[in-house]
Amino acid sequence: MAFERLARAYRSVLFQIIIVGMVAFCEPGIWYALNNLGAGGNASATLNNTANALTYGLMSVGCCLAGGVANKISSKWALVIGAAFYTPYAAGLYCNNRYGNEWFMLLAAALCGIGASLLWASEAAIAVGYPEDTKRGRYVAIWMGIRQMGPLVGGAISLALNSKTDSAGKVTYTTYLGLVAISSLGAPFALLLSQPKDVIRSDGTKIPYMKKTSISIEARAIWQQLLNKYMLLLIPVFVAGQFGTTYQYTYLATYFTVRARALASFLTAIVGLAANVTTGILLDTSYFSRKARSRVTYIITAVFVTASWAWNAQVQAKLTNMTNEAGTPPVLDIGDGHLFNSAFAVYIFFRFFYEVLQTYVYWLMAEIKGAQRDGDIARTTGILRSWESIGSTIAYAVGTTTWGNLNQLILGFVLWGVTIPPTLWAIYGDFKKPITDDKGYTTDEGSNVEAQQVVFDPEEKR
Repeated sequence: MAFERLARAYRSVLFQIIIVGMVAFCEPGIWYALNNLGAGGNASATLNNTANALTYGLMSVGCCLAGGVANKISSKWALVIGAAFYTPYAAGLYCNNRYGNEWFMLLAAALCGIGASLLWASEAAIAVGYPEDTKRGRYVAIWMGIRQMGPLVGGAISLALNSKTDSAGKVTYTTYLGLVAISSLGAPFALLLSQPKDVIRSDGTKIPYMKKTSISIEARAIWQQLLNKYMLLLIPVFVAGQFGTTYQYTYLATYFTVRARALASFLTAIVGLAANVTTGILLDTSYFSRKARSRVTYIITAVFVTASWAWNAQVQAKLTNMTNEAGTPPVLDIGDGHLFNSAFAVYIFFRFFYEVLQTYVYWLMAEIKGAQRDGDIARTTGILRSWESIGSTIAYAVGTTTWGNLNQLILGFVLWGVTIPPTLWAIYGDFKKPITDDKGYTTDEGSNVEAQQVVFDPEEKR
């Protein structure tokens, strides 16, 4: 009896989400921890922005294809492979920081781009596709909340090792050693995942999955998803959203001392965790309809993200005016007075509401109308994260130029404003009647897709 309860707990949706969260903690969580140090902890943002542009450039194509790959080999194995390819990135930063090695860092960034394509598509597919509808918000929050532990641990390590470094520049190379070790645990954690056919939902329903698929089936299905009007309206918020974090990383590296950056990394993880939990609870509340929850959450988020940009613009204008004729920017440290307090607070404020936005848009993925067939969640998350990567590629490419931080902020602010109308249309529009064939599929060859779907025996025992 005890073994049966243990087995059910192991196969539960909650356990799968915790495992995905642990993988996210070890891989993208540690990646974000490094970038939260500003420029990956290096003195200059240029090389780190180049490496990140390479990573996201590969992901721009890779994520779009990764949903089909995950359907072919399963999300579990896509996650295992993706996690294994993340670790060289942290090692590359270590080698660059200690030995000045640049080629390995760029190679590691390329490997990270390949691995992240598989990991991003598969982890999101599990996090939004496995949970029951009534619990999706809290499970997405758990996934993203555990991921925040990466920046939290990374920030704590960095703060302990760099607490006396009151100048600008790179962090100590010992900062990276613990982060490399944590990153190496992601793939082993991913091996603990169950296949979707074995997962037990609390409401008794089973998780749809592809019994078998092929390149032609996935290609047609991905193309159909790309033509889905609801998805097209969400693309701008995925493309432009990353401009905020990219600008913030450069901002942090440019104007703050190493210990101030370490403190920012630590606090960012705490406020990010709070943002994930708060948003998840709001999205799952039963006091309002799902439509009302969706609309209210987005309106509140849009108002405060806009306010964050406006506040940051005011601070950035002051910092730009303080840059001397030689181009040397001011460097702010803990205890430097009003300007430091304002410049530091806006960074934390911005990061809080960005995490709210992230939690919301991932929850929104599962709400896409006309995209609820087996395998579609993996394709949807892959496509949207591909567009997210395109935005990041452009943002990091801009960061490698001689463009000033003020110009980068203006670009990011304008692009954020452009995302608001189509997102509102997606949330308030009526998309109840997707174009379908006589079998109910948005494809001219519905029978071919239907043949690949799993048919569950209603008498099947768990």
